[in-house]
Amino acid sequence: MLINYNKPIKPRHILHSVGKFSTIRSVFLLAALVLSGCDNWGQKSIAQICKDSPAYCNDLNPDAWCRSEKADIIRHRHEHAEGASHKQNYAMLLKWEAYKACVAKAAGIRHIKHREKEAGRMKGLLTAERELKRLGWQTKNADDPYLSYYHWSRFSDTQAKQRFMQFAEAGRLHEDPDLLVALASIQIKVDEDGARETLYQALERVDEKTMVSSDVFLSLSTLALDNNRTAAAYLWAQIAEYYEAPVDMALYEKMAIAAEVDIDKVEELADQVIADLENGEFSAYTLGIHRL
Repeated sequence: MLINYNKPIKPRHILHSVGKFSTIRSVFLLAALVLSGCDNWGQKSIAQICKDSPAYCNDLNPDAWCRSEKADIIRHRHEHAEGASHKQNYAMLLKWEAYKACVAKAAGIRHIKHREKEAGRMKGLLTAERELKRLGWQTKNADDPYLSYYHWSRFSDTQAKQRFMQFAEAGRLHEDPDLLVALASIQIKVDEDGARETLYQALERVDEKTMVSSDVFLSLSTLALDNNRTAAAYLWAQIAEYYEAPVDMALYEKMAIAAEVDIDKVEELADQVIADLENGEFSAYTLGIHRL
């Protein structure tokens, strides 16, 4: 659920110049990384992990498809070979889902001359399905909020939902924006005001490096529309667009004009919200969003 967008802490309408390494420095840096066999300083490369521990790699597709998803699986296997925590198992389930979605698409591409590529991708798909099933059974009754939400959201497991809500009632979700977003997804069906407040709490706990999914801003925009709060809906749509969510801003602008919204003022507020989010200083009430 959390995404590192690696965006600069700047308003949307300002262009930035980006400094570059000199050519010589870049060459030496690249050479050092290649010679060390590392993707980052002090970290084994994926190629080296596969060479040292083939079992982490051999049951995945061998071609170049799904490179990043495959790398995530391999590195997670390597880093947690001695055992994983509940939260790490939750992360692995999400990685397997991402890999499965990618390799399933790749497996559907037929190769007239290279049938072995189809077979390799199908092998990866079957591995993903096997591992999702294995981890699913392993974590089914885990006393953990992440895994409880996973089993509720994926399998409608009512016992898992009950465990998750018990964590919420005990106040064990309130320092984690990930879990607060998950709670809001449950609340939104029965308590829209409560869901909005929970999403505000989640946003109070993010910064540039740990930003929530852009879906959160779309949800806040939809909640505002449901309550005929067009200015707030336009605000959150602007922010959703900044975080690369699919938004029809032309439609939102038409609604804002029809409702006589001060568009310039709302866009200035959107810039401030983005800056506050990325600085870890967001407060909906300090910014006056509740009055829109």
